[in-house]
Amino acid sequence: MRGSRLAGQLATGLGGSLLLPFLVELGMASMLGQNFSLRRGAIFVGVLAGGSGLLLAIDRLTEYRKRRAELRAEPDVERAAPEHVTHHALTPYGPETDGVVALCAARLGLSSLHYVAYHARGKGLFRVDVLDHPDLAPLVGLATPDRHREIYENYGARLKALMTHLDDDFDELDSGRLIRLVLDVEKGAVFVIEVHEHSGRYLLGVTLDQSHVDTADNELRKLTAEIRQYLGHPAVPVAGD
Repeated sequence: MRGSRLAGQLATGLGGSLLLPFLVELGMASMLGQNFSLRRGAIFVGVLAGGSGLLLAIDRLTEYRKRRAELRAEPDVERAAPEHVTHHALTPYGPETDGVVALCAARLGLSSLHYVAYHARGKGLFRVDVLDHPDLAPLVGLATPDRHREIYENYGARLKALMTHLDDDFDELDSGRLIRLVLDVEKGAVFVIEVHEHSGRYLLGVTLDQSHVDTADNELRKLTAEIRQYLGHPAVPVAGD
């Protein structure tokens, strides 16, 4: 990345200095009592322009290769079909929240997030999940999907309260607010991530698959950014971006 930036800076500097060879040629001709050579100046300009173009090409190629590497590194997520997504309103909400429901449902997958609940001002507004999908039955285990939902709903407010408590404890360290909590359990993980501080919006996400904890974590951070954008708030960097 540093090499790419350096190439871009050098290219910009060279591109902005195409008049320099003429000035140098004019100064040298004046000092040596010679005639100004337009030809020599043009040659110098050509060399600088060629170098600038080459560095710009290197810069663009480096960025292209970096982006391709990033795309290859992103894991494939097996998205859940709409008919397998269960949606339940926990509290009456307005039509503007329907867009958030759609964003959350789109991030669910058999190889990533299995459950997402959306909270605002201390209340759960809705949840979406794929816990009823037959392929997840071994991961759901002895507890029924409804029992999973009940426990996640009960702990949604408690985990956010825990984040607030920990935030107060770390306040004197000047480390900034605690915006994400991850409970890495033997079978998957539970995540709590802040969406917007002042409106008390946050997400509770769950994956039941330990092998997909990192993927689910990444999907939830992307979802948070999408919801912030949908609500008209600027993006906030999250660790790992």
